[in-house]
Amino acid sequence: MGEASFEVIGEVARFRLSGEQVLEDSVRQIADAIVHTKELGLDKLLVDVTTIAGVAPPGVATRHWFMGEWARAGRGSVRVAMVTRPEFIEPDRFGVIAGMNAGFVSNVFETEQQALDWLLGR
Repeated sequence: MGEASFEVIGEVARFRLSGEQVLEDSVRQIADAIVHTKELGLDKLLVDVTTIAGVAPPGVATRHWFMGEWARAGRGSVRVAMVTRPEFIEPDRFGVIAGMNAGFVSNVFETEQQALDWLLGR
């Protein structure tokens, strides 16, 4: 099984998943990180999944499902920037749009710097 870590640096919470993962467990762990970020009184979460293994890029239905899960976890109070490998990013950003429709503000990036810039409004 893979590893997970959560830390707070300044005004941004950071959650990282690495190693062998199972999609359903990863979705739950990210939802838990969103809830924990909210409990800490923070509204920005960077999720880094660039080094996960064992998970294939999800299809449309799966993206819709996990964005709904994360929307319920955040209840509109946590913005999430996801950092992942390019093959996990859809050109039309369907997951981002599905999340937005559910009240979840998020975006997806290839680098942590891009994600931080977006979270911090730079």
